[in-house]
Amino acid sequence: MKKILLTIALMLSVGSISAQDFAFEFAKADGTIIPDGSVVTITKAEEADDGSGDIEMQSGIYAKNVDGDDDQLVRIAYDVQTMENGFMQICFPSVCASINRVSTGTTQPGKMGKLHSIATEWFPTEFGKCTVKISLESVVKITTGYMVTDDGPSITLQFVYADPANVGAAVSVATPVAYYSLSGQRLPEKARGLVLVRLSDGRVVKRVIK
Repeated sequence: MKKILLTIALMLSVGSISAQDFAFEFAKADGTIIPDGSVVTITKAEEADDGSGDIEMQSGIYAKNVDGDDDQLVRIAYDVQTMENGFMQICFPSVCASINRVSTGTTQPGKMGKLHSIATEWFPTEFGKCTVKISLESVVKITTGYMVTDDGPSITLQFVYADPANVGAAVSVATPVAYYSLSGQRLPEKARGLVLVRLSDGRVVKRVIK
């Protein structure tokens, strides 16, 4: 009976958390919010500062705590969609996840302050591309691990290592400006499901919006 009551209490507490506005957003180094659904293109490559001679491409993206709750656990869920060579890593909030193939997963959850680097970078070994969709998730600790209490914003990082890699903007952000059904009908901003998204740079991409 105690286990049943504990489970019900946990479900009620999770529901109350989910009903609130999400506590975290992706942001630039100056704290400017990057809108949900944005595509961030990174073209700047430099030699890693560890003396290895490896090429490193840093996203320069941060997570921002917008409600000031320092006790909330947060993690990043990632979906690596393309990785033509090399490997990438995500160090958030403190433990690093190293990824060398197309895959999905999550970082270890933790607590963070007001503005925290997501330390996401790609280490290419030759010219190519790496694309990863990342999302912020609030979680709570349970007996078997962690339970997601709220899904937060998602953005797509596109790393492009070309010759020369640093021509043009080192980091550019294309934000959603309109949503359409697959038949071309204009949809409200809060549309859900598989939709077409027109970005501020003119591109149209397919997105699954939860």
